[in-house]
Amino acid sequence: MYCGRVLEKKPLEMHKFNPMAVVDTARAHLESISEPRRRLILENFIEHAEAEALGDFDRLMASCSRHRQEYATHGSDFPAPQSYAELEQHYFGLIAMNLYLIHFEVEKLVIGTDVVFVEGVIHQLYPGHLIGSFFGFSAENPEAVYQLTKRTALTFIFDEEGLGAGEHAWSDGPTVPGDLIPVAPEDVPAAFYDNPLAGRKPPGG
Repeated sequence: MYCGRVLEKKPLEMHKFNPMAVVDTARAHLESISEPRRRLILENFIEHAEAEALGDFDRLMASCSRHRQEYATHGSDFPAPQSYAELEQHYFGLIAMNLYLIHFEVEKLVIGTDVVFVEGVIHQLYPGHLIGSFFGFSAENPEAVYQLTKRTALTFIFDEEGLGAGEHAWSDGPTVPGDLIPVAPEDVPAAFYDNPLAGRKPPGG
């Protein structure tokens, strides 16, 4: 599917922020697909995206293949997990650091037999105190919550059982200060202050 226009890269009004946005789009698209294999991988994609949006670590990892994992990032220096064990650490950290609340505005969604491709504009909430360690420049207010806005394209890879086996990500280049704006305290979603992994030990910890 194609939304019919090139989405503008601009911050999202927070009253529209919906971590289930990509899930809703994918569920609507699923109704147009009849081939069993394509339905299988899109259903897994939906399960994976919903679990991530809820910060449900166990459910998220259940959507991933234990046989193989192949992650790659292009346009950023973020580490790419290459095994199930590394992926456990990656997703645990993503949720524990409160980086899992993401609104993905979908411009294109393409379903193959072993990949799902999605392109659009991503809006991700970041605690201000983490911005320096991730991007190399400091937030003006480390106590604030920031909205990151980036154009991105993601290819999700699936194994023979239809489980997620990798993710290849492209972005519009390194993050710069203009990609992040502070969110008014009253507009920060309540879920941001109710982390589902608070106090839980990471895998292998």
